[in-house]
Amino acid sequence: MRIYLLILLPIFLIACSSNENVVPPSPLPHFKSQVDIEKLWDIRVGNGVGEAYLNLKPAVTERWIFTASSEGLVMKLDRLTGKREWKVDLERTITGGVGAGYGMVALGTGNGELVVLSEDTGELLWEKSLGGQIMSVPAVASGRIITQTIDGRLHGLNREDGAQAWLYDTVIPVLTLRGESNPVVSAGATLAGFANGKLVALDTKTGFVAWEQLIGEPKGRSELERLIDLDGRFWVADKVVYAITYQGALSAIDVPSGRTLWSRPMSSYAGVSEYLRTLYTVDEDSVLHAMDAISGSDMWQQDDLKGRRLSAPTAYDRYVLVGDFEGYLYWLSYRDGSFMARVKVGVKSYRAARDRAGSLHNLTLSTEGLRVEPIVYDDVVYVQANSGELAAYKVVEEE
Repeated sequence: MRIYLLILLPIFLIACSSNENVVPPSPLPHFKSQVDIEKLWDIRVGNGVGEAYLNLKPAVTERWIFTASSEGLVMKLDRLTGKREWKVDLERTITGGVGAGYGMVALGTGNGELVVLSEDTGELLWEKSLGGQIMSVPAVASGRIITQTIDGRLHGLNREDGAQAWLYDTVIPVLTLRGESNPVVSAGATLAGFANGKLVALDTKTGFVAWEQLIGEPKGRSELERLIDLDGRFWVADKVVYAITYQGALSAIDVPSGRTLWSRPMSSYAGVSEYLRTLYTVDEDSVLHAMDAISGSDMWQQDDLKGRRLSAPTAYDRYVLVGDFEGYLYWLSYRDGSFMARVKVGVKSYRAARDRAGSLHNLTLSTEGLRVEPIVYDDVVYVQANSGELAAYKVVEEE
């Protein structure tokens, strides 16, 4: 019964976004572009997430991009040109994003299978049934592949053959957000967040639990009021992990010791990023916040995108990137959050979804737009729309 509710109740939460208690989307902001954006290439990856509420994140390596669609298409692309090297149809539903490394590509399915392919050829190396739906990105590490399932389990598998090396299990509440944060491997430690608001650090090789921290405290009497889910992206930098929960808190934790450096009440389902000691997060109303990473004190906030269901932010160079539910990708100034540029990703598919939904407001239930955070590699921005369009952009530098 618990698993049944885990699947259905998050859909109810999404459906609630159409009521009067939720912040309506702000109109598209008007501004004069401060920088020019060049589209380097784009490609269609099947039907994207289809009609499902998923976060299918691509994997970007030094030379390649590995991407997938919910209907089972997996592609290897040249990072610089977008040229396809191979395509594989797994003929199964992909629900977790793509992990890559050590010559392997790993994906999770709706039936709880971890599928591992050869990075060179796309051929199946091995697969493992884990018993619970996989909605997170597998972490491919030295000797291990770390995979999280929706039933609150973290699996440490032998990278070569999928044999179970260790298992971490935690109790999750009946009511959760639909989705999972992605486990992160850093300096021999695996960090993972769960629907009960816990952030856990384990030894990647042995699964030994170094520490557990609750990010915020559940409040209220009802299950909905006490919902505290670590669903968004957390970030590791300089041996500090920054994590935020829905209806909970934003915390900075020392990775080696598990000691909380600072914490402040805040709510987000998207997540955080850090760049040059500045922390960026999008709260539950889609207000973008910039804070000092050392103290957690406020620096600026941008609320002109309020209600536009923003992705997690990604910061690089002089910019902060966010995507919205209409498929717009924004470049904002890292100094004050002012708008620098904007492009539209997946234009045709968005217009079709708008026509089907009947209005902008009803698109809160749509699978269109940008849900996965942008990825930056060598100052090139890669973004995958829910519709399946994967595109690469770069700021045109002035001569």
